[in-house]
Parts: sequence; structure tokens; C-alpha cells
Amino acid sequence: MKYWLLFILSFLVFNGYGQSFSAFEKAAEKAFLKKDYYSALHHWRSALQRKPDDLHALYQYAESARLFYAFETAAEAYEKVLKNKGATAFPDTYYFLGLVQKSLGAYNEAYVAFDTYLSQAGTLTFQQQAVLERGACEKAKKRINEPGPFTVAPIAARINTPYSEFGAWQQGDTLYYSSNRFDHKKDKYQPKRKLSKILYTVGTGRGRTVNNLNSDTLHTAHTAISLNAQRFYYTSCAYTSTGEIDCAIYYRKKSRRNRWSEQAYLLPSTINRKGSTNTQPAIGYDSTLQAEVLYFVSDRPGGKGGLDIWWSIVEKVENKFSEPLNFYGNTAEDEITPFVHNAQQRLYYSGNYPEGLGGFDIYYQAFHPDKDQGPAISLPTPLNSSYNDIYFSLQSSGEAGLFSSNRPGENYLDALSKSCCNDIYSFKKNVPPENIDPAMPPLSGTPLLPESPPTPTYEPPPPPTQLADFLPLALYFDNDEPDPRTRKTKTKKDYLSTYEPYYARLDDYVAEYEALFSEEQVPEAAAKMVQFFEDKLKFGADRLKLFSQILLTRLKAGDQVEIFVKGYTSPRAQSDYNLLLGKRRVSSLSNHFASYEEGVFQPYLKKGQLIITEKSFGETTADEAVSDDLEDVRRSVFSIDAARERRVEIVEVKRN
Repeated sequence: MKYWLLFILSFLVFNGYGQSFSAFEKAAEKAFLKKDYYSALHHWRSALQRKPDDLHALYQYAESARLFYAFETAAEAYEKVLKNKGATAFPDTYYFLGLVQKSLGAYNEAYVAFDTYLSQAGTLTFQQQAVLERGACEKAKKRINEPGPFTVAPIAARINTPYSEFGAWQQGDTLYYSSNRFDHKKDKYQPKRKLSKILYTVGTGRGRTVNNLNSDTLHTAHTAISLNAQRFYYTSCAYTSTGEIDCAIYYRKKSRRNRWSEQAYLLPSTINRKGSTNTQPAIGYDSTLQAEVLYFVSDRPGGKGGLDIWWSIVEKVENKFSEPLNFYGNTAEDEITPFVHNAQQRLYYSGNYPEGLGGFDIYYQAFHPDKDQGPAISLPTPLNSSYNDIYFSLQSSGEAGLFSSNRPGENYLDALSKSCCNDIYSFKKNVPPENIDPAMPPLSGTPLLPESPPTPTYEPPPPPTQLADFLPLALYFDNDEPDPRTRKTKTKKDYLSTYEPYYARLDDYVAEYEALFSEEQVPEAAAKMVQFFEDKLKFGADRLKLFSQILLTRLKAGDQVEIFVKGYTSPRAQSDYNLLLGKRRVSSLSNHFASYEEGVFQPYLKKGQLIITEKSFGETTADEAVSDDLEDVRRSVFSIDAARERRVEIVEVKRN
């Protein structure tokens, strides 16, 4: 649990086709012990493809899915376990089924599951929890049908990704947030894991990493700024040998040039207690204490249990803080992601309480931090949901705000399981202030970020449901990829492994492309390059994933499918080299189908039910307007015209 609370698991790629059930079982158990639930989930899935009736594997598959927040997958697997005659070997199944159904907002079904569990012999602790959960389902059914007066929507484009974005808050027109999508370049773990970095964006622009702050080997996240705006607090975190993440809190000072200095100041050992994780700093002003207060999250001894919120007075002496005290609102459950609203003298945070709607809900309590102010107040829907709603922040005016949630959306790290990750959402008032629930401060209705003009009559087209609807499906490559400076016709890389580093080079491409234009034209040029990366490069990769899912469905239904692929290149190299490069690009797409979902297409490829027909056109079909001048790198590599030519296309699909 702690592992997920701090960061979302990395996206991992597997290529294990041909391994035995035992090999996948061992790999799954090893990953589970390291709390790498994504890997465990996929290894158990592969094991079940080899032994579909293995009940132990099915139960562990359900457990891995639940802990990775793949709730639909978990519910389906638990239900399969319960239909098996050997289900009595897993006496807590109904309890866990109830938890995931509650997280899905299926409160009636969850109530039945908890009620059934209570009628049977189960673990005493879970029996006690099931009583609370059953009652919570009754209350949740009423609350969910009484939504609060707020409009919630994903934040502006170019911020949320299939990875996890979280910890967003705004200072002026600058938005700070963290994203768990960056490569851990020196990770010895296989497959390599992802890192979080701190980004900022101005207005609705794309996010940029904060200079001189992030690391290529450590997580950097969870930001806050001191009351005088001279300190920038954040956490730096490392993976432990058990797969968890331990964090420590630092700050940077503002330099004379109005930038954050390169020197990092580690908070003293009273805050960064050894042997505990210390994370998620928040800064506020307590009007009773007449002092600046640091709030943070820690699992140190002396708390109420799990992750607790702690607080300490920020002394005027350099890097000195009072002895931390446990926040009075803590419970035996987890309290995370504190946020202080000074004008209201409230502390907002998230807790995973049984009486909530499911997962983590957002609550608030009043100051003073060391005196009991009564029970926590839960925010209404749609701010809270059956999913995890965390990292709440509110503008200083109290008129709009942000939070993160893993509620269903457009971005899935694992589309097959509909799981992971957090997206950032904004909210605003949509009714007159006098009608607002007193559980929330008045909101003026001013959106957090500028929004596009409303188009209420427009509905985006539904995603394709037939293979032919995808055509032509274009997939784009970085210059001379895959396998630069070779004359091979084949590659070992699959397409998606070439896409990810290419997509990560957006800033490089924008900078080089901007240099081709005058100062007045730069903003438009940058916007066009971003649009190419989003609407062409990323769109194509996302479509390929969906195409693959539908293809698998058709093959399972007995269809025989032949896919026709063409390869293209830009004209920088000689024609014979471009022909070979085009073939390598086609090869990478063939490898995608060979390695997809741990080789799920391999049986169909071997027996000829799935056929990939390759044809490379090399440079011969490249647009004549594209530069082939090797000295003019910006036009021949970094221009949109050149980038558009470096592609493969699925141009035809035949089904028998």
C-alpha cells in the first residue's frame, strides 16, 4: 500500500512467450513480494494462459489486480474463484470481492459480498471490517446520487499521460505538478522502472521539468513553497531492496536571480526520521500559533497507524524545525497528501476509511493541529468517488482547485486491465454560492486554467471497433530508427519500444524546429510540433494498442487475418540505405505482434491464422519538399515534413 501511495508502478514490458507455467509462477511470486503488482499481474495472466484451471494462480491473479487497482479484472477473477469447488481454500474471497466492487461504485453488489462474507467463517479482522464496509455501502448509495454543486474535468491537454500525474497546485499563472513517466537510466531492476520528476507549466502550455532539481536516478516529487516564497520544498525518494520507496524532504532557496538554487538542504533528522519514509510536504500558517507550519506524511513510530500526517513549526533559525507532532485527525488507517488553506484555516487530506465512498476520499478538518476539532468532513461527489481521490489543492481565493484521481478516463497504462494511473482534474462551482453545501468553501466559478470555448453540440467520434476502421494506421519513428547506422533489414526492437524514447524528445524537437522561424512565428511553430507529437505520434501508438486488442478478439473468434504493411523514410540517406531502413521499420511492427502481451499472437502466427505481409517503399515515395541536405539537420531531421515521412503504415487488412 505504501509503495502505491508514494508513486504509481512503472510501465513494464514483457517478452516471455515460451516460458513454462512454473517459470511464470515463480516470476509472479517474486514480483508480488517486491510489491511490483503490475509485473505480478502480467506473470499470473501468462501462467493462467498455460493452466486456466489452476485455482491458486487465479486467486493470486485477482490479488495482484486488486493491489494494482485493476478493479474490473480483480472482480472478474474473484468471481471465478467463488464458482470453483475449491473456493473454500480461500475463505476471504468474498471480503476482497466486496472491496473491489465498492471501489467500482457497485455498492449493491458490494453489500451482498460483505453480507455473504459475514455469514461465513473468515478472518476476525476482516469480519470486523466487513461490518463497517457493509454499512458504508448503504450510505454510499445515497451519497452517490446526491452530487455536490461542482463541475469536475480532466485538466488541460498535454499534462495528463498514460502514466501518473499528481501533486498539482498553482501559484499565479504557474502550475506545478509531478509525473511518473521518466526513465530510470541506471536501474538494475529488470525490466527498468520509471521515475517521477517535478514539472511546471504556464497557462495551458506543455509541462517542462524544473531546472537543476530533478534526478535521473531518484524520484523527485511533492512540492510546496514557503509563505515568503523563498523556499521550495520537495521530496527525493529511492527504491529500496524490497521494492518500496523511501523518501526524504529537502528544500531549495531562491537565488538573487529569482531562481531555485542548485544547493539542496536536507531537513533535519527530527523531520527525516531514519528508518521511516517522510514525504508530501505542505506549508501553512496557523493563526492560533502565529507560526508557519510544515505538514508532512510519515510511517514513523508513535503514530496512529499506517501513514500519518505530522506537523512541525518552521523556526526562523536556518533549517530548524520544532519536534514533529502527530496530527489529531489521524486514525489507524492511512492519511496522506495534506494541503493547507490559510484563509479558511483548514487542512485538507485524503484517507482510506471504510465509511468512505471507496479507496481514498478527500476530507478536511479545522486547525489547531494539536487539538481535537471533531470528526473529519468528507467532500461531496463528484470531488469524491469510489476511486482514489488524492492530492487536493484549493486556490488561495477558495474559488477553484485541483486533485488527482485514478477514476476511469482516457489514459490507461494497462488498457487490458483498465488500470493505473492518476490523472489531474480541475473543479469549479456550477451553482450560486448560497446553494453550496457547507462542507465546501464558496467557489466563484472561475476555472483554474483557461479553457477552450465550449462546444456543447460536439461529440468526439467513438473509437474504432472494426479493424478496417483503423486504416490507414500510421506509426512514426525518430530519425534513422530503429538501429541507426546499420544496413540490416531486420531489427530486434518492437515498435512501441522505439516510440517511447521518440515521444520523450518532444522538447528537443520543439527547440530545433523553433530555430527555423522568426521570433513572431515561434509560438505557432512550437504549437504545430506539439500537435504533431500528440495528434500523429502518440495517436498512432494509442491506436496500435487498440488495434491489437481488437485483432486478438477476432483471432479468438476464429478469423484468419492478413495485415499489409508499408514502410517509409525521409530522404536524408541514399536510396539503397533508405530501402533497408524502411524494411527495419516494417520489421519492428512485425515484432510488435510477435511480442505483444507476452507473445499472445505467437500461436496464431505459427499456424498462419495471422499473417504480416511486408513491403518497404523506402525514400521513393517521400515528399519532394522534404530536405535531403545532411548539413541542414533542422530541416532534414527536426522539421514536421521530415518527421511525417518516417513511418510505417498498416494499409490493408484482409479477413477470412
